[in-house]
Amino acid sequence: MKRSLRLLSGLLAVMMLFAACQNKPTAGGDSAASGKSPAAATSGDAASGEPITLRMIESLTSASRTAVLREIADEYQSLHKNVTIEIISPPLEGADEKIAQMLMAKQELDIVEVREQMVTQFSNNKWIIPLDDYVAKWDEKDTLTAAATQSMTAIGGKAYLVPSGFYQRCLFYRKDIFDAAGLQPPTTWEGILEVGEKLTNASENKYGYAFRGGTGGNQYAEMLFLSWLGVENIADPNAAFFLKDGKGATIFTRPEVKKALEFHKELYKKASPSDSVTWAFSEMVQGFMNGTAAMLIQDSEVIANCEAELKPEQWGVQVMPAGPTGQAVFPNGYGGWGITSYSKNTDAAADFLLFLSNSNNNTKYAKSQALIPIHSDATKDKFFSEGPFSVYMEMSKKPEVYKFAVRPQMYQAFASYKVEIDQEIQKYLKDTITADELLAHFDKFWSEAYKTEGEQW
Repeated sequence: MKRSLRLLSGLLAVMMLFAACQNKPTAGGDSAASGKSPAAATSGDAASGEPITLRMIESLTSASRTAVLREIADEYQSLHKNVTIEIISPPLEGADEKIAQMLMAKQELDIVEVREQMVTQFSNNKWIIPLDDYVAKWDEKDTLTAAATQSMTAIGGKAYLVPSGFYQRCLFYRKDIFDAAGLQPPTTWEGILEVGEKLTNASENKYGYAFRGGTGGNQYAEMLFLSWLGVENIADPNAAFFLKDGKGATIFTRPEVKKALEFHKELYKKASPSDSVTWAFSEMVQGFMNGTAAMLIQDSEVIANCEAELKPEQWGVQVMPAGPTGQAVFPNGYGGWGITSYSKNTDAAADFLLFLSNSNNNTKYAKSQALIPIHSDATKDKFFSEGPFSVYMEMSKKPEVYKFAVRPQMYQAFASYKVEIDQEIQKYLKDTITADELLAHFDKFWSEAYKTEGEQW
């Protein structure tokens, strides 16, 4: 990425950060005051009996999350008396950049949280290593879901991380509003528009759909593009703006994508509040919670909001809506765990990483954080098989229908695209530019991006 390393403010800032982090680890058992690993063999094998300290840093820090990680680490330590695991928990805001600083300076870290938007930078700079050899010998690899396998190998087909769980979307609907209208929740995008129109009464400030037109709204347009086009027509689901049938040709030239864009506007104009052209995450969720909008498409984290603010009879969940292709295509947000390229304890780090990621521990972790687990046998847990999370398990059983694809986040050009895409789509929604003008603009943008950097991907 355009060496987002330039966000580094110099070695002094790096060393200040490291000093701060040295005071923050939570460790079960004693460790050297310096926080450095003992001078163990570079193989770092947890079974060797030699004292080993593993330093692990998280990015998505919260008190409850760190507590679960600590609990799993303590269990591992009880099984490996020679291993001490330190968990470094920087503040959530800016954590990814701070981790990048520490990796760049090769400060002592063994296991690092790698988020989907950071994996390209971390791997390109050779800060983390492929884990393929370890995963190949893992006795639980065969229960990994399709989503887990795809996200693991998103960069060049190599496993630079093992995911910790997923933020996947589904349709939330106001059951009370649907029941009063005698309607059933739709399973297609066309159904969302049809039902959404029936539930819309602007004079009463009642609408069918919580539209997202503000920050991050582009993701919803992109879901429509790909659900109308079908993943079999794209070259790579991890860089889903390029067509399979033409080297560097973009999806923005296809008539299906234009129809999807026009549908996007129709959904806004006919079934959504006019001010939702500026709605971002908070506004769309609040519009659903207060009953302004009867349907919402959002990640699993909203389940907690619904459980806290609504009665069980007021809300429900449904599978992601499918497009005319019969496919529901949507992004699969995730983070995961990787191993630094300069760790002196690689084998021990891999052993703990896979312990942390086994079915029992991952299911425990996913439950605590409202995530979708990475193992298919998590359905044995009633939390995922019977409650609102069961909709995700239902989708996981039909990979031919529910598919994951994302924009080319590994491209340097993506940073510029992210800055302007929401504004350009807003212009289209407000009738300032036409569908043809918008699509031509992004066809040119991504065609040029491919010429510049496409070959490396």
